[in-house]
Amino acid sequence: MKEILLAVFSLFSSLVLVLALVALGWFLVWKFFLSRFRFVRELLGNRSESSTVAELKTGRFRAKKSRRE
Repeated sequence: MKEILLAVFSLFSSLVLVLALVALGWFLVWKFFLSRFRFVRELLGNRSESSTVAELKTGRFRAKKSRRE
């Protein structure tokens, strides 16, 4: 019985550890890379206007060039 409980505990703890590492990795990738792309933010439902203001202040905004015809 003790071996079964130890096996269940080790399985559960390893799953929690893996999920925590995946969540930490996703957070770091989001924070340092993916949050810069408007397309990814729109996919995840973040459509706040304050993010565009922050982009303007940090210089991450690229103005769209309009064609003259």
